[in-house]
Order: sequence, then structure tokens, then C-alpha cells
Amino acid sequence: MIVATSKPEEFSIQILKHFGLYDYFDFVAGATMDRKRSKKSDVIQYALEQNGITDLAHTIMIGDREHDVLGAQAQKLDSIGVLYGFGSREELEEAGATYIAQEVGEIAAFIG
Repeated sequence: MIVATSKPEEFSIQILKHFGLYDYFDFVAGATMDRKRSKKSDVIQYALEQNGITDLAHTIMIGDREHDVLGAQAQKLDSIGVLYGFGSREELEEAGATYIAQEVGEIAAFIG
């Protein structure tokens, strides 16, 4: 699993380590401090490139806001909009989320 966040990468790593979550991820991709990489689609592209991911049919973006869904679409990825974050069903549907999950356990049904 990879984190792709618009938050600055170095702060994201610190936050994940603080909460004991860092080791659950293979890679953390985030914005650069100079904001040259700040759009979600750019962060996703960076994550894909850095991990040599070219088989997009087996890659999915999971997020709670329209920026996650739109960033996924820009990189030709499917997306799972989750309702246990900050976004609403309406926001995620309007953005065009491929799937919508109300609870964490529902994600498994979408990723097989």
C-alpha cells in the first residue's frame, strides 16, 4: 500500500510514524515543500513512477474527498470514495468515484 497525499511528504511521514502507522505502507508520496508537486494527480503520478507501477488495472486510489477521485481519474485509475472521512456521498458521486464504501470492511469487496 502507498500513501498519496497533498500534505507535505516529510510531515506526512512524521505523522504516520507518530501514530505507529508508517510500517504499514510501502511508500509515502506527498507534496514537496516548494509546492512544485502539490496537486493530487501529480502526487499519484509520482507514487506510481517511484514504485514502477504500470499495470493500472490492478491499482486503485482510496480517498475521502473529490480531489482523491479527480486525481485518480487524471492518472486513469479507478477510485473508492470512502464515507468515513471528510467527504460526503454527494461530493464523491459528483466527482465520479468508481465505488463508494461506507465502512472500511466494504473495501475488500471492491478490490477482490
